Amino acid sequence: MAFVPLESMVSILVAPLVPIPIAFVISKHGIGLGAVVGTVIVLVAMLLAVVAAGSGQVLFGVSAGLIIILLIGPVGMGAGISLRRGVSQLRLFLLLTGIFFMSLSIWLGALVAASGFGPQAGAQTVAEYMIESSRPFYLALGMSEQDIDSRKTEVLDMAAMAPYMAPAVVLVASAALSGVSVGLARKLFAKMRQPFPQDFVLRDFRLHFSFAYMMILGLLCELVAPFLPEAYSSPASLAGANLLIVAEVLFFIQGVAIASFFLWRYKVSKPKRAGIYAVLVLLQLTLSLVSWIGLFDTWIDYRRRFAKQRA
Repeated sequence: MAFVPLESMVSILVAPLVPIPIAFVISKHGIGLGAVVGTVIVLVAMLLAVVAAGSGQVLFGVSAGLIIILLIGPVGMGAGISLRRGVSQLRLFLLLTGIFFMSLSIWLGALVAASGFGPQAGAQTVAEYMIESSRPFYLALGMSEQDIDSRKTEVLDMAAMAPYMAPAVVLVASAALSGVSVGLARKLFAKMRQPFPQDFVLRDFRLHFSFAYMMILGLLCELVAPFLPEAYSSPASLAGANLLIVAEVLFFIQGVAIASFFLWRYKVSKPKRAGIYAVLVLLQLTLSLVSWIGLFDTWIDYRRRFAKQRA
């Protein structure tokens, strides 16, 4: 992220916010008014895209307009219609994850097609554009040309692998965007006194035991890949990496849910909870420890076992 221009970073951060106003309008006033509001926002987005394209950033102007359309249309309207029909919060999250996945996949596909390159070359072209457009900013911060070029090589190498990791990365990103959107919408709807499903609590989150086999299969693929013939080694390794990315994120959420349960049970204050959650993120980034805790919970069931001992 050190090379992503500031406007691109802001765009990523506000992505979960974009569908919420349309979802609110539809859930309160119906599909008709929601469609009108959505159309107005889409037209404004396309106007901004044309302005960006006119300034020479054709690819990124079209990209911004397209992603706004996809977020406003399928995601915003899907959420609004679902809320109007009274779906549960878990089903809303799963639905939005699926729609985000579809929208992001269409967006990435359109970017590759518009670039005129294949997926790998397209990813490297986008990465190189971001690096070069950010170069003056990082030079102003005191970084040398040599340091920037060194990191540029690393980023381009990662971009070359990105298309092969895309299924897992897009799925994880979709789940993250969906979770943030649902969480923000829940708070907004509460403040606006608009009904919103309240049937989900993080501390009760528990994956089906079958997800454990996803992580085990991913590990097996990574372990056996070096011993397979060359024609099968790379596909096995890439399949294992995709499975591990998805499984680790899911079990990380379960690990956080376990922590949330015990923090709630022992009535830990909010400042201490924030510190503990920060430590869990660091443990995950360095050792993937939280994911392993979540995985072993499939068999150990910490909440049932240790909560009963406490009682």
